[in-house]
Amino acid sequence: MTEHRELFVLENGGIIIDTPGMKEPGVTDDGDGITATFKDIHELAQRCRFPDCRHMGEAGCAVIEAVNNGSVSRESYENYLKIQKEQERFQSTVAEKRKRDKQFGKLVKTYYKIKNRSDPE
Repeated sequence: MTEHRELFVLENGGIIIDTPGMKEPGVTDDGDGITATFKDIHELAQRCRFPDCRHMGEAGCAVIEAVNNGSVSRESYENYLKIQKEQERFQSTVAEKRKRDKQFGKLVKTYYKIKNRSDPE
């Protein structure tokens, strides 16, 4: 069990931070990290038949073809899908928070409008 913070700088320039109380790593909205980590898959994805290919069985998917013919390992492909899913979840969480903040801002604005109308001058 971690009792203190510790920073590890990896040879490839990556950083691992071991922090007490942190249970799992998270993904941010930095798509460049996924692109760099899964460069082979990213390059293959450029050759997919459809630009919005999700690489999950669509016709003409170059990534699935590479997995099936063994030029990309199934393990790497599955890790790629997991990270993509986590990043999408992170982005939707951020979008939901912005939406709630916007709704709250409108509520406060409406409250002050009503309050100012009902306050005697």
